[in-house]
Amino acid sequence: MNQIAAIAVNTFKETIRDRVLAVIVVFALIMIVGGLWLGSISLGEQGRMMKDFGLVAVTFFGLIVAVFVAAGLVHKEVEKRTVFVLFSKPVSRAAFITGKFIGLCGTMAAVLAGMGVFLFLLVWAVAGDASGMTLVAVLMIYVQLLAVMAVTIFFSTLGSAILASVLGICVYVAGQLSHNVLSLTRLGKNAVTEALSWVVYVIIPNFSAVDVKAGVVGEDTLAWGQVALWTGYLLAYVVVVLALAALVFRRKEF
Repeated sequence: MNQIAAIAVNTFKETIRDRVLAVIVVFALIMIVGGLWLGSISLGEQGRMMKDFGLVAVTFFGLIVAVFVAAGLVHKEVEKRTVFVLFSKPVSRAAFITGKFIGLCGTMAAVLAGMGVFLFLLVWAVAGDASGMTLVAVLMIYVQLLAVMAVTIFFSTLGSAILASVLGICVYVAGQLSHNVLSLTRLGKNAVTEALSWVVYVIIPNFSAVDVKAGVVGEDTLAWGQVALWTGYLLAYVVVVLALAALVFRRKEF
């Protein structure tokens, strides 16, 4: 546990100081402020428009941070040859992967918390709507990005950092559409197609099930029991994917 904690703290300090990360956060804040303009042209829907636009911005820039930082975590250490120093000590490769992931989770939490609080205060100050649901929506975005980071780290143990980034984004997009694909295959009433769609539905997490943005802006009624169930599934999914990443990395030769 001490090894994992040390790697996690070092990863957090390294990623939180990254200039690219700072630039992304600045652009995210600019995008959120852009919601002011959308709110000004809406008719009595300023708060709703600002929350909707702001949460989309938080999701987009959070995803960029998740995939590109996660994809480089392992490769950066391999290229710098620092893994050889670590593995010369009693540090397992599973502890290395786990520590890197936990450190990145801390970084992502700090980034999303900053953007989420900024959005909350902005909507409160401009539209007079101090809705705590905005922060809940950011928390659910964080849960989705945990799965994306785990998948990206897994792919980074198999191939290049660029490929891992692309595949991480693809998994996120597929996860947003998986529920719709499953519904379409049921209409065809083909047993084979429906079975294959269920396999894909399990392998690729259903991110739309924990997406509460529609509820925040009042467009949908949220089923919190289902949200909690899918949140538990995503967290279990993260554990399984990290275990697979550790298994692949353990067998990798440098």
